[in-house]
Order: sequence, then structure tokens, then C-alpha cells
Amino acid sequence: MDEAIKNITSYIDRAFTGIKPFLGLIFSWIGYIIFPEKVYFLSLMAVLGASFLDIITKSISICKIHGGYKNAIKEKKLFSKSLWKGTQIKIISYLFISILTGLSYRVIYLKEAGILLASFVYSVMFMREFQSNVENLIEAGADLHWLLLFSRKKNKELMKPYEEDEKDKPKKDSNEEDYNKYL
Repeated sequence: MDEAIKNITSYIDRAFTGIKPFLGLIFSWIGYIIFPEKVYFLSLMAVLGASFLDIITKSISICKIHGGYKNAIKEKKLFSKSLWKGTQIKIISYLFISILTGLSYRVIYLKEAGILLASFVYSVMFMREFQSNVENLIEAGADLHWLLLFSRKKNKELMKPYEEDEKDKPKKDSNEEDYNKYL
């Protein structure tokens, strides 16, 4: 019994020393912000899953275009810096969008409005990833033009109310356009 207590205290001592508790605190804080509801987690996982598949389908497409895996490697097309940079920007962008979406839940007092906003944001991100996957598969030789047309049509239907709002806004003056060029 005495040895069991020593083992438990030793374990607790090791658990609370080092960086582990700090990392746990950071991850729980990020999780609290990004995922205020379970639906946010599931939506983000769907988008990240589609993004992962996008990387795979893009690799397949590059291999197909360049005559196979060995040629794509030889020509430095498969593991290029530009391919990684685009993926890196996408990952960081999705992280920031997820944080902003999670924060919107905390700011908007009506719970359902925050969930509606998150549903819209994650739906648009997923549709874009879906289209990108289909485009990559078409480049690889799959006959999926019909699916690409269908997904683009659905995406336009999803965005139509927001495009109409943009048309109703007054035009920017030239000073504002000049200012935006430098941003």
C-alpha cells in the first residue's frame, strides 16, 4: 500500500512539472475559443478532412500531369516550395477563420445566430475544398465535369444573397481604392 501511494505521488509530481500543463492549458484555451459547440468541431474536421484530401488529389494530379510519381519528383513539381507555401497559407487562414467564427459565438448574444454564422462559414469553406478536389481529379483524368458544374451552381446559389447585398452598396471613391492598394 505504501508503495502504491509513493507511485501515485511520483506520478502526480511528474505530471505537474515541465511544459505539459502549460501546453494543456494552451490547447484547452484554443479549444474553448474555436469550439464553443460540438457542431463547430465537426464542421472544422469536415473542412480539414476535405483539405487533406485536396492535398492528396493535388499530388495525384501533379503525378498524372508529369508522367508519374518519379518524373514529378525529378522535375521538383510534387514537393515544390510553392505547393507547400499555398498549403501553409491555407492552414493558417483556416485557423484564423475558425478562431473568428468561435469568437463570434461568444460575441453574438443569440446562440442560434452564432451557430448560423458558423454553419455558413464552414459550408463555404467546405464547398471550396470540395470544388478544388473535383478540379484536381479532373486534371488527373476523372470524368467529373458534371459534378464540378453542379457544385459551382450550388456555391453560387449559396452566395447569391450576399452578392446582391454587395451590388446595393455605394461605389467606393477613388481615394479609398488608392488607400486599399497599399494595404
